[in-house]
Amino acid sequence: MDNETALFPMKEEAGLKGLIWGYRFSEDGTAEPLDEAEASCALERQDSWIWLHFDLIDGRAREALTRLTVLPEEARDLLLGTDTRQRIETIDHAIAGVIADFERADELDARQMGAWRFCMLSHAFISARRTPLHTMAHVRHSLQSGQRMSGVLHLFDSIVHGFADALTSVSVRMAEQLDEVEDAVIASRDGDDFESLGEVRRGAVRLRRQATPLRSMLHQLLAKPPAWFTPDAAEDCTEVAQRVASICADLEALQERAHALQDEVFSRQTETTNRRLMLLSVMSAVLIPPTLISGIFGMNVDGLPLKDNSPFGFVITMGMMTVAVVVVLFALRRLKMI
Repeated sequence: MDNETALFPMKEEAGLKGLIWGYRFSEDGTAEPLDEAEASCALERQDSWIWLHFDLIDGRAREALTRLTVLPEEARDLLLGTDTRQRIETIDHAIAGVIADFERADELDARQMGAWRFCMLSHAFISARRTPLHTMAHVRHSLQSGQRMSGVLHLFDSIVHGFADALTSVSVRMAEQLDEVEDAVIASRDGDDFESLGEVRRGAVRLRRQATPLRSMLHQLLAKPPAWFTPDAAEDCTEVAQRVASICADLEALQERAHALQDEVFSRQTETTNRRLMLLSVMSAVLIPPTLISGIFGMNVDGLPLKDNSPFGFVITMGMMTVAVVVVLFALRRLKMI
């Protein structure tokens, strides 16, 4: 008897506590829901492949996973671990790993990411998470709507495809946000929305941080498949890997575009600031001579011209100030400073 046909030493009366949902799949790929007791029996019989999804916050789920001795010890430890670093490992007859996903919410947010853990056997897909996740709920909804799954690799690919859809949705939303800022910059309107640009750049970095390891992991899975990995499964996995690679390229382009636009906005702001400083400098230069003249004639000392008995003193002084301003403006013009 090989590892795949070994019995699961579970107490049937206890069932699989902490199970969020379970499904048994028929030969045509139709999903049938399983409760905790039925899931335990289905694991023992292995007459069809199943999907069991656990809540790791529930201590009963951790206990149930600990009793699944058919799983390689390393895979079981990975399922029960807390490390969120994404990875895929081929362990004996099983494939185990950790993959990122968006937390379930009304609007997907790159700042709200979680991780789900899994172990694949030829007849069982066992997954677990600590927080409700978007893609898992989406795949479950698809199963309830009648979608068929031909095997565990088909389920895995569907989950990764769902995550890729979510990545694409968030990146498209960020690209639209970037378009608005870019249009404002091109139209020379108020396009100095650094907050929006910074948000897009941070979001693109976060998404790339999740998508890039996933791309590497899928290539690693293709390089070291288990014995039950069929050519059809390899083809599906290759398609998923290519799609994730395309998303990584799109996210990189989005990040570079946001960076270039941020540089453009900063350059325009610097140019505007320089123009304003130049205006202030010209105004200061123009006002220096009149200020000097008014300062001289404002000194309270004897001997100042136009001080005593001069009915045209004020007019002459204002004329001197005007001439001084004109001379300064002419000099600045000749120097091409204005």
